[in-house]
This record gives sequence, C-alpha cells and structure tokens, in this order.
Amino acid sequence: MRARRTNTGAFTLVEVLLAIAILALIMTAIYASWTSILRGSKAGLDAAAQVQRERVARQTVETALSASLLFQENVRYYAFLADTTDERFAMLSFVAKLPDSFPGSGLFLNEPVRRVTFGVEPSGNGGGVLTLRQHSILATTNVADDAFRITLASNVLAFGLEFWETNLNDFSSEWIASNSLPKLVRVTIGFGDASSGAAGHLVSSVVSLAAHAVPREVQIPNVPQGGGTPPGGAPVRIGVTINTTVPGQPGGGKP
Repeated sequence: MRARRTNTGAFTLVEVLLAIAILALIMTAIYASWTSILRGSKAGLDAAAQVQRERVARQTVETALSASLLFQENVRYYAFLADTTDERFAMLSFVAKLPDSFPGSGLFLNEPVRRVTFGVEPSGNGGGVLTLRQHSILATTNVADDAFRITLASNVLAFGLEFWETNLNDFSSEWIASNSLPKLVRVTIGFGDASSGAAGHLVSSVVSLAAHAVPREVQIPNVPQGGGTPPGGAPVRIGVTINTTVPGQPGGGKP
C-alpha cells in the first residue's frame, strides 16, 4: 500500500531573501526619517537658544543703560566710560541702580548700585564673547575677578556704541565727557559664526537714559558752588577722601 504524499506550502530561498531585502528597506526608511526628525529638532532648539541668548544680551545692555546714574560730586566713582577705538568691539563702563532681576544680582545682596562693564573678549573661532563684569562702586577694577564675570553671548562679530551729541544733533561714535550722561545710546550687536563663513546679522536698538548727571549743588545744597561757609553757619566738612582708583580708569583722581 503506497503512502499518500501531501503537498506542504513553503517559501523558497529566493522569496526569503526578497522578504529580508524589503524589510531592510523599510527599516532603513524608518531610521532615515527618525534621524531627519532628530536633526531638525536639534537645529530648531539650537536656533531658539541662540535667539534667546541674543535677546537676553541685548536686554541686559538696555536695562543697565536705562538704570544708569551719575553724581558729579563723586565723579571719580560714577564716571561714564566708553572706549570705541576698536572698530569692531567697543567697551562701556558705568554705574547703575540695577533691579533684582538683573543678571548677577545674587552676588551683590543689598547692593543695587554698582559698576557694570560690558566688553568683548576674543574667542578661538574668530569672533568674540560678550561679557558683563560687575563691581562695587568703591572696589578697584584693575584686578580681574572672574567671580563677577558673566558671559552674555557667544559668536559676537561686532559690538558698537554711538552716543547722541546735542551739539551735532546726531549720533557720534565717541563719548569723552565722562562726567556726564548721554541722552541716547545706540547699541549695535552683530551675531554670527565667523568660522563657518556664513553672513551674520546685526541687532540695533536706541536706549534713552532716563537719568541725568546730578550737579554738585543739588547733591549738597547747603554748600555754595565755590565752597565756603553757608549763610548763618560754620564751615561744612564734606566726607572723607578715600584713596582708590576710578573703576575702569587707571590713576583715579579728582574731577
């Protein structure tokens, strides 16, 4: 008696290889899509972070300028100093009464009035790093103290300053009157990656300084402009001379 032969279905070797190839193509497409999504997400996050850093840097400079103050009686402590000799990177140092939300305020408890200095330090990619340094008014600034140094923005291509000249009725790139405050300051910051060769972009804003330099006769109203004895009183002794240097200006001295 012969055994009956049954036909069992099976895949041939060619069909198995073809199925594996199709599966590999599908997995490759899924991985490529996933990689593209990750790259796009990273690029978007980097761009958003860069825009946020640029906004914070610009806002920090504007906030400090709008809170600036100057007393002509103690101009050696309150001098408004600007160095624009470098065509790319300027330097600005002044005294301001800063809010609690200002960067670095936690380092200066109960000391809202302090000197701030904005400058650009060179970086390895051909650009610069915009930094903020803060000091107490009576502290000397000829000693570098990185404890009070804050990096505001990297990839800075330019940091320019222009000051409103009332005599010219226009902006000027120089400000030599360290015993007074300008009415307007135009701040221009250029951002971009110098190493990539791509074109950067400029962000410019005009800041109005609400404060004015306080004259000596207003700060000490009982003392005449030329000194001497006030009417009906004895000579007035004004404070004590402190032997220190002007923050940001070597040598110090009296106005």
